[in-house]
Amino acid sequence: MTTARVSMIAVVCGVLLASRAAPVHANESNKFYRGDLDDQVVEAPNGAMVNKAYRDWILGSRADGPELLKVRDGVHVLTGYSLSNYGFVEGKTGLIAFETGNNMGMGRGALEYIRKVSDLPIKHIIYSHHHYSGGAKAYVDDSRRKGIQDVEIYGHPDVDANRRSGTLTLGPMQFRRANIQLGFYLPHEGPDAYFGPAEPSFDDPADQASGAMNVTRPVGDGEEITIDGLKAIFYHIESDTLDSIAVHFPELDLVLHNAAATPSSFPLYTLRGTSYRNPEGLIAGLDLLRRIKPRYLVGAHGPPYTTKESGYDFLTAHRDLYSFIYNQAIRGINAGMTPDEIVANTPIPPHLDNDPRVFPAYIDHEYALRGQYRGIVGWYAEDTAELHPPAPAELASEIIDGFGGAEKVIQRAQKAFDAKKYNLAARLLSYVLDVDANNEAARVLKARALRAMAYATRSGIQSRDFLLTHALHLEGQLDWKGMPKHSFLGLPTPESFARLPVGTLIKLMETRIDPAKSAELHAKIGFRYEGEGQSWTIAVRRGVAEISDGIADEVAATLNVDRKDWILVSLKQTTLPDLLKSERATIAGDQETLLAVLGAFD
Repeated sequence: MTTARVSMIAVVCGVLLASRAAPVHANESNKFYRGDLDDQVVEAPNGAMVNKAYRDWILGSRADGPELLKVRDGVHVLTGYSLSNYGFVEGKTGLIAFETGNNMGMGRGALEYIRKVSDLPIKHIIYSHHHYSGGAKAYVDDSRRKGIQDVEIYGHPDVDANRRSGTLTLGPMQFRRANIQLGFYLPHEGPDAYFGPAEPSFDDPADQASGAMNVTRPVGDGEEITIDGLKAIFYHIESDTLDSIAVHFPELDLVLHNAAATPSSFPLYTLRGTSYRNPEGLIAGLDLLRRIKPRYLVGAHGPPYTTKESGYDFLTAHRDLYSFIYNQAIRGINAGMTPDEIVANTPIPPHLDNDPRVFPAYIDHEYALRGQYRGIVGWYAEDTAELHPPAPAELASEIIDGFGGAEKVIQRAQKAFDAKKYNLAARLLSYVLDVDANNEAARVLKARALRAMAYATRSGIQSRDFLLTHALHLEGQLDWKGMPKHSFLGLPTPESFARLPVGTLIKLMETRIDPAKSAELHAKIGFRYEGEGQSWTIAVRRGVAEISDGIADEVAATLNVDRKDWILVSLKQTTLPDLLKSERATIAGDQETLLAVLGAFD
């Protein structure tokens, strides 16, 4: 070994040893789950019990209700109508729309506001990312009534694919969790009521339906395009999605964006479940906007900024918070800390924790730190006992026996609850419920602990909604695995599926193979859309499915079906046996094998 190599190893080891020597001790101050913020619980206007700072933040954001603001001549933004903003920029002959809302009703609602100040047709739509594309068809329909047949839709090249992936591949999980996050399982009034950002709801299914339309003009990073007489420079940035953009109109000194700068701290992790959000990419997007330093800064969320200094400072506050969380997570990882130890040793600096521009209304900072750990190095946290953990019920059974029975555990949980150690009480009760999910005493007390945390947290948009929804589920007042009574998230419809590229539903079948049903199955079948000229081979090999284009020579049988009818099967509005009985579908070949293959999918 060379001297240089020995020296380098010594330096590295010295750094690591110095890092690992950092003290690890819990920081118990201002923990909503330990009773520290119980004295901050107040009643909101609808009777909801919430943290006072969160209540004031929400009321401040709702102060004027929906409002169409004039940012500058020719630029308006609708705020306070829904989670997203709706921007409108006047071109030479029409309007350039920025964002369209979650569904057709929101798109129509936004149109009502802009029509109070402008009759110009919408000729161009810009998607800031794939989330708020559901009102696009409402805009397009309005333009067609005004004689404009072709509305150009600009967006990141990945917008359409990401929208399909978010609503199909992980659709069931994301739909359920998003409904929990947005409080759709909660009542409208009373202590457990939803209390959060304004969001219109609609009874008419036509308004609830998604009107998302595909991008017609994908934009490159740094690409300059003249849109209705205005120069626009598009940039690819990272935010809550990897298909976010910012667009700079230099002649207007205006930037429209979906950067990681919102009226509250941005979620570096979200409980509804998404891919890892790397702060380096988010910070790069913020730095881009700081370099442009426009006078007029309009985001997909929150109020517009109309001076260079205020917009720059707003972006910097967000940048500093995410930089702190990211770099301190790395520092803790290098020191050999677990996620819990990183959380305990990384209090947010007071000047950021108390900055109203990055108020943690949406997400708790602890979740962001844990999300960073897992996003950077994965789930392994250096306890090798976790490499092959026992089943939860087995571990819980041993713990309960060690306590002397379930009643003893519940008694200890009650003691923890009385001491306002709500998180400890809830965790102890989880062991009881892992063994006996119907233990009524454990369900009731755990619900009380979750409710106490929910009322006190400043993170009312996610933490409160998840905690309360779970509490009500434990009490039998709702089923959080089922559908909520109301939601603005539009379920897939035959029309929305019909707009997908041909073959999307077939390819998706690979994610729906049931390994138990297909354990002994080894077969290939053909699948053909009648009249579409499209066909596939579906191969099942004992728990694994492979979908390939075209029909292989050795398939056991082939199903011929109209695409519209297969969409109805996918939506469970009809069944394959019904289609076969009515001769709307036919099978050529070994029918028994074909039905066995298709029966192996959820």
